[in-house]
Amino acid sequence: MKHRPSLLYSMLAVALGLGMVGCKSKPKVGPQVAGRSATTLLADGEKLLKEGRWEDGRRTLRLIQENMPSSPEFAKAELLLGDSYFFANKTSYPEAAVEYRNFLNYFPRHEMRDYALYHIALCHYAAIPDAERDQAETRIAISAFQDLLRESPGSLYAVDAKAKITQCWRRLAESELMVGIFYVRSRNYSGAETRIRELLETYPEYADRERAYYYLGEAMRQKVVPPSQIDQIQKDFLARANKDDTQKLSADEKKQLSTEIATYTKAELAKYRQEAADFFNKLVESYPNGPWAKLAKKSLSELGKEKKS
Repeated sequence: MKHRPSLLYSMLAVALGLGMVGCKSKPKVGPQVAGRSATTLLADGEKLLKEGRWEDGRRTLRLIQENMPSSPEFAKAELLLGDSYFFANKTSYPEAAVEYRNFLNYFPRHEMRDYALYHIALCHYAAIPDAERDQAETRIAISAFQDLLRESPGSLYAVDAKAKITQCWRRLAESELMVGIFYVRSRNYSGAETRIRELLETYPEYADRERAYYYLGEAMRQKVVPPSQIDQIQKDFLARANKDDTQKLSADEKKQLSTEIATYTKAELAKYRQEAADFFNKLVESYPNGPWAKLAKKSLSELGKEKKS
């Protein structure tokens, strides 16, 4: 009986020893999914993308995204998912932008941050519509490229980002001119004047100034005095006459009001027409051989303000 504890301890020691030997025979491995490690999954996914097997590649990379977010391979897998939408035969820029943004959310200070920022901007740049349509996407692209330049001014992509910002500004300018031209054709001359003047002031480097000068000249050539200005003359006159309605004016007062309106209207129209001539002359002088100079000369002739050679 006294020897039994010793025998028990001896048996326990043997069992533990065997257990330790058993552990050593199975070396530890990292986490796996479907029998593959993150390293293997990343290599397989990248290979599939290079082969153009976009859906298969994404499914493989998402195994890392969904099951191994703490693995060293997760960052590259996330970028590759963005690339899989960006470079696919059938591109899907919205999905690409989502994956690139996911990368930035997970890795805000990663060395490839500028790559993700640049490609997010390219996703919006690729979606820029024609000048005749709303330019919200163009403004978003400008903002995205500016984010890249602000956060990574020395980036490899900085030069191209600056060039594309310039192209975006040109598209915005062209869009403003399209709106101005539409207003001229719709006889909204005051609206056309506002749009095209703002275009020339906001985008001084805009290349197609010939059309801008011509249509701004046309807007001013055909513009009439806005009713709101006539209403203001009436209000001012009633205030001076201490009346609250034109029907309460005497015959002499009505005649005086009519004279004031006519005088004001004549002066305003003369001012508009002179401004129109100024723009037409600027067009003819700056672009004498351009396609719009001939039309400008015709408009000047109708105004009776063509310059004598």
